Amino acid sequence: MEIVVLGAGALGSIISGHLARAGESVSLIARGDRARFLQQNGVTVTGLSKFNASCPVITDANALSGGDVLILAVKSHDVDAALASVADMKFSSVLSVQNGVYGNEQLARVFGSQATLGATASFSGEVSPQGEVRFTVNGGFFIGELPTGLSPRVENLVTTLANSGINAEAVPNIQSLQWSKFVLWVAYTSISVLTRLPTYKFLSDQDTALLCARIMREVANVAKHREIALEDVGFPVISVVNDTEDAAVAVLNKFSNDLEENSPYHRMSTLQDLENGKRLEIDATLGYAVDAAQMCGLPAPTLDVCYTLIKGINRLL
Repeated sequence: MEIVVLGAGALGSIISGHLARAGESVSLIARGDRARFLQQNGVTVTGLSKFNASCPVITDANALSGGDVLILAVKSHDVDAALASVADMKFSSVLSVQNGVYGNEQLARVFGSQATLGATASFSGEVSPQGEVRFTVNGGFFIGELPTGLSPRVENLVTTLANSGINAEAVPNIQSLQWSKFVLWVAYTSISVLTRLPTYKFLSDQDTALLCARIMREVANVAKHREIALEDVGFPVISVVNDTEDAAVAVLNKFSNDLEENSPYHRMSTLQDLENGKRLEIDATLGYAVDAAQMCGLPAPTLDVCYTLIKGINRLL
């Protein structure tokens, strides 16, 4: 299986590094200083996995003609430019590990809906200033046909990823899982950027956990309006959006204890970008959720305020 990973941030590096270590045929499209570093040093992963592996690092996408699978692993605000660089290539399957739910539409416009798979990544990491990637959470890489269903190509890709050390799973309900993660991601990202705290810390406090729960419930209402069922995705979602606010806070506080024990260094990717002075990934994620709520005629006051504040932070970076 010929796999091309587009984007050499934390997730792209974790995926390509694990595949290369397992002996799979994988090429990593990267740019700038990051590409030069990887070409010279390979992919170094620490944390949950500890290894160094090398794979072809491509700086000119024209050097490739395509492959069996394209995995899109760039920030949402870089998607259009990234896809333009590979638009003439041929892939049997394409999927995105970017945050949010908009990536499916972007991939389908370039490669067609038949080639587009749904995916959601409940694993995470962080690129250190030294260029290593700390693998912090290996909760799952869920892949399926859109809007629902399984297929041999999904099963084959999942087997390849799982054999490399990434907890991958083929699921028949990928749209539900994508929205379930989106509900959680929008809330966690909003509070992490405004508090600048590791995930377990802001989930441990009564007030910040309450704001998190309210945002989750606001985004969940959009999914319900669209008749998309939500599920737990390795993280508490259902109990937070369906129970009382007090019960929701208690669930998030309890989850904080689990994170502190198992993933104390986990920080949301957008917080990492903020601390590194990078543009924040908010318009196609938080902004998308705000716009979707408005189109559905649903109130989202907590998210709206947080998004407005973070837009200001983003402009001042």
